[in-house]
Amino acid sequence: MRQITLLAALIGLLTPQLRAAEATLRPGDTFDMRLTGMPLEVIQDIANLQYSIGPDGTVNIPYIGKVKASGLNATQLEESIQTRFITGKIFTRPTVIININQVARFVSITGGVRGPGRQQWTPDMTLGSAIGAAGGLDDFTSGKGIQVIREGKIGGVFNFKDIRKDPANDPKLLPGDQVVIPQ
Repeated sequence: MRQITLLAALIGLLTPQLRAAEATLRPGDTFDMRLTGMPLEVIQDIANLQYSIGPDGTVNIPYIGKVKASGLNATQLEESIQTRFITGKIFTRPTVIININQVARFVSITGGVRGPGRQQWTPDMTLGSAIGAAGGLDDFTSGKGIQVIREGKIGGVFNFKDIRKDPANDPKLLPGDQVVIPQ
């Protein structure tokens, strides 16, 4: 029983790191990069440093230049950097390890809810759960015509009563989504 409790505690500690590793990188995110498989004196200037993704979605890595990072997860970025080191004939067998620093993603909720504002996004966040976390619909809102705006475009229009009747109609939200609830 003690082993199960210890295992559950360990999984609980790892969950934020796993979520961060699965997160898609965006401009402004930061990460630590560790390199192995090369002589230490060669990599000491570029390994174990913190890197930041620029507004154009790229990160500048010494010896290889700009690398597209926005839209990738940690594993994809590791592979991309390793490939660039190899194809550029800089290193023959590099191993790149990326550790994304705590990634905070948000969803904005405006309009007819009791507590409008930003909410921290989670991978299981749906429109219904976001409205619930914002205190629910206010007394003057019908719940019709709720818009989810994604990347500057209307991603869908929803009726809250339909979502409550059938949870299959409850769309998942993504980081950066805006929820507009008409009053």
